[in-house]
Amino acid sequence: MLLDRDSFGVDRNSFGINEQRDLECGDSPPHFHTTVNIPSPQHPWRTRMVWTLLVVLILAATCELGFRGIRRALSDSRDFAVVYASVRTFDAGKNPYDTAPLETSWQEATHDQPDDSNPLDLALYPPTTYLLLSPLALMDWNHVRWAWLLINLIGVAVLIVTLTRYGPEKLSPWGAACVAAFILGFGPIHTAITKGQLAVVVTAILALAILAEARHAVVPAAILIGLAASLKPQIAAPVIVLYVLQRQWKAIAVVAGVISFLLCIAALRLSWAGVSWVGCLLRNVTLAAQPGGVYDPSPTNPLAFQLLNASPLLRRLTGNQAAIALLLAAVGILVGFFLWKRGQVRFSLLADPTAFAAACVLGLVLIAHRYYDAAVLVFVFVWALRTASAWKRTPELITIAGCLVMAFPVPALLISSGHSRAPAAISQTLWDVVVIQQHSWVLLIVLAALTTVLARRPNSEF
Repeated sequence: MLLDRDSFGVDRNSFGINEQRDLECGDSPPHFHTTVNIPSPQHPWRTRMVWTLLVVLILAATCELGFRGIRRALSDSRDFAVVYASVRTFDAGKNPYDTAPLETSWQEATHDQPDDSNPLDLALYPPTTYLLLSPLALMDWNHVRWAWLLINLIGVAVLIVTLTRYGPEKLSPWGAACVAAFILGFGPIHTAITKGQLAVVVTAILALAILAEARHAVVPAAILIGLAASLKPQIAAPVIVLYVLQRQWKAIAVVAGVISFLLCIAALRLSWAGVSWVGCLLRNVTLAAQPGGVYDPSPTNPLAFQLLNASPLLRRLTGNQAAIALLLAAVGILVGFFLWKRGQVRFSLLADPTAFAAACVLGLVLIAHRYYDAAVLVFVFVWALRTASAWKRTPELITIAGCLVMAFPVPALLISSGHSRAPAAISQTLWDVVVIQQHSWVLLIVLAALTTVLARRPNSEF
């Protein structure tokens, strides 16, 4: 009897060559495992309904991307204006961290007609960022904002394709549809596109690095990690820790080589122009972190609600900074220990979805990040969704719920709509801790869920 796809749902070619020949010759084939999917003819209307809902969800997410991301990017992109002006200043051989030449470059790029007359924010990126983005200096502001928007949309497409079709583990069709809808409708991605931030581009580079590592292309993966770290170090740094924990010295050497090479070129460019930039960069970082600065985690900072890391939440609970530092160090050591143990039984932590997801969340918890940097949570959502029997496992369900909560900038919406004050029945302290800093809570809960998965025995995950 011949096997065919219609009767059993299995293609005859799915058998190995030797096993197929043995069957035809009448010999007993060796033991092997074959999964037979028998399509169920029952309730076909349910399948059609599910797919209809998924298509509607994808369309709604696409519309939200256009409304909250693309539309606002055409009138905002203030963060990208700082990066772009810094790139032009760097390309002209001037100090990109000095306010005066930065403003001059901005006026030249906008032909003395800037969209916003307010001063530019502090330049905080390393010179490697401006070196890699230096081709953008060839365009004026009206053209470069469209080019950067297109680059961000390409990054979104890269995320969808790599995470749904070419990930370390295959997604089911409905799972791929859910991931596509999540990426298209994810709030941090919208905010990153609106502000012209680098988060989407860096996240897409990390996705390509995972793809390369899963195919045992260690050097290309490390090069991509090095490029991501050169563009935005605070996002890529936790990923480099995975290399260190597993002592992958070859990959570490490649990453260090890429970063050092780019940094040397950037430093030489500024040195030849006679620019003293190190002190200015350190001054800008100090100003951003000091009381009242944009990265000040204390309650005195009116923009502290935009920070995702745990420090703003803990500063609302206690003013003891030493205790906060010890607590965060303990969290990092605990998660790092379980990642190290997992690295003893895994070929590569970078290609391990659980370890990579934990590293991403750990970075968001420990390092100062704004809402748009939570774009890396797409890796966490995909991991939770594709994990076997996810609907029966509490940590995975908690992670999915946490990612869905992070999809909406609720604190920003409350404050922008004039609801920063607590209702009469709730104390202001409780309101600030629980509602305004809710993203910090969510990330801590998701990190706890991921840590419980890391603590499992490897053979008990599936």
